[in-house]
Amino acid sequence: MLKFSKSALVPNIFFIVSILLVQILPWYLACFLILSNLMILWKTHSKTRNIYILSITYVVGYLISEPIRGMITSSFPTEYSEWGIVVSRFSLLLFVLPFYIMSRFQSSDISYISVGSFRNNIYFPFIWKGKKDPVWRFLLIGAGIIIISFSFMIDFKAVNFQLLVMYAVCFALINSILEEILWRGYILGRLVGVLGEQVGLVISSLGFGLYHYSLGFPWSVCVLFSLFGMLMGGVTIKSKGLLPVILLHFLMNIMFALSGIIF
Repeated sequence: MLKFSKSALVPNIFFIVSILLVQILPWYLACFLILSNLMILWKTHSKTRNIYILSITYVVGYLISEPIRGMITSSFPTEYSEWGIVVSRFSLLLFVLPFYIMSRFQSSDISYISVGSFRNNIYFPFIWKGKKDPVWRFLLIGAGIIIISFSFMIDFKAVNFQLLVMYAVCFALINSILEEILWRGYILGRLVGVLGEQVGLVISSLGFGLYHYSLGFPWSVCVLFSLFGMLMGGVTIKSKGLLPVILLHFLMNIMFALSGIIF
């Protein structure tokens, strides 16, 4: 059963609200959001203070990277729009940068910035409850479910299918690595260090889903991405690293691209 600390409730809400508002507010109001965080920051307990710092870092990363993403995407002519989407994912480097700088000045109790182990145990299907399996077998089962589920949505006979595969692989390679470093490497690790594994997973997964609104997805799809975030975050926590979840994310992105969700 999830146990939410009362002292962490307001910072958690502020973190989620920050993710929402920074996507829909003008930049100067987003800056006001940062300042309001700072005003609250120094009056809070040292543990929950870390969540406010995380919120500030997120807003800064978003405000740096999002305009660059838009510039890259719009700089490609219509006939090369797919390449615009692919290349624009490099803007995530600027999103990650503030988190990297933060980590140099303030270490986290938990860090998932490592390879991780495929042999660690995870429980299927609920991560902490169910049948105990090694991570590698959990990934194989998950991969099979994903491939079968999306195969009905893919037009394998499309004229440009081979080109679409190339776009999908390039997009997935860039996006899966950088999003996992950002969301599971830095954000999940910070939240788990303050809130514990289960609550940290829920908050980070909700944030991960809502963040996709800025990429043009409707709120209903963002909820779906939150569920995928739970799965990927669970793999990260149990494997204690990023390689297993990067592979899972890579496969998901390819399936999304081939089924028409990305391009």
